[in-house]
Amino acid sequence: MFDQLKAFHATVRQGSITRAARHLGVSQPTIAAQIRQVEQVYGVELFHRSGRRLEITETGVGLLPLVEQMIALEAQADIMLRNVGGLFEGHLRLGATGPYYIMEAVGRFSNAHPSIALTCRIGNSEEMLQALHEFRIDLAVSSQLNDTDGLERQVISTDPLVLVVHRAHPLARFEAIDAARLADVRLLLREEGSVTRRCTEAILAAAGVAPVSVAEIGSREAIREAILHGVGGSLFPRGEAESHPDLRIVALRGVDTTIDEYVYYLKARRHSPAIAAFLACILPARDEAAAPRMRRATAR
Repeated sequence: MFDQLKAFHATVRQGSITRAARHLGVSQPTIAAQIRQVEQVYGVELFHRSGRRLEITETGVGLLPLVEQMIALEAQADIMLRNVGGLFEGHLRLGATGPYYIMEAVGRFSNAHPSIALTCRIGNSEEMLQALHEFRIDLAVSSQLNDTDGLERQVISTDPLVLVVHRAHPLARFEAIDAARLADVRLLLREEGSVTRRCTEAILAAAGVAPVSVAEIGSREAIREAILHGVGGSLFPRGEAESHPDLRIVALRGVDTTIDEYVYYLKARRHSPAIAAFLACILPARDEAAAPRMRRATAR
């Protein structure tokens, strides 16, 4: 019955049977059948159904936190059993919003612990932090500042924002420009909710300028390709501005806006050998003696 309850949980949390099936890696009919099985066995109704629309019932609302406790206990049992054997074998699951701050650490970890299987998921910050809460990943790397109770984080990088343009762009010949010159750039922005976008908009507002035009593109990699094709320019954290013969990096004079990149993990799991080993790989070695002090994420 546990699989059936997890199907119910995924449907509530993902918002639909379609997304729940994708989330659990099964078919939609399987999810629907598992939910109906729970309802038939116990003679209850977990969802009100109107066509394809599902609305959780009062019984479902009461059941949800109990199922979440069961899922958490299952994950904790798995963690305990995997940790008993140390780091000789096992599986570390990572989540990140991009490859820029994580792949070097992945390489160091893989070399130090070759028998540990690694999975790395890429998604937006909200998806990665939700996956962390649901024990689907062990660590999440994100620039979003999240103070949810139960999370701990450490800063792994602090980068200024820089302008990235094609080498043929008129601003490419400058090493640094005033923020007011951004008015001459067709700016490529991330989606709403992006930390980089919020910082870009704050810089523009402080400078009192508006770009000549903007375009919204949903990933850093896609923005980089757009710049290479001459579509426009964009503000990147310096650590994400990859070197390329056709790209130029231009500093922003008089702008002190920086973006922190964090690694998150669950407070209850901070003593996991695998997590501790990966943290040792991702925190900058040069700052080891003065590594960022662990900050417990507590609700404000």
